[in-house]
Amino acid sequence: MIAKLKNILRCYAVGMGIKETANTFHISRNTVRKYVRLFISSGKPTDQLLELTEEQLREMFGCTEFRHREPSQRQLEL
Repeated sequence: MIAKLKNILRCYAVGMGIKETANTFHISRNTVRKYVRLFISSGKPTDQLLELTEEQLREMFGCTEFRHREPSQRQLEL
């Protein structure tokens, strides 16, 4: 996920649009918007953000590698 986040940041830095970025990485436009807002609110320049370690980026942007969700009753029945 961190690699994808850095790629989104690179695309934003070169002026690529949200829709085009979302299509490129096969993610939703809202996800791209979320990360772009986080980039802007960080107040750091793009090159400085790209130099951060994976751990620093996870901490800054709240990324989690694995999302565990309990199956619903319906999923259990199926």
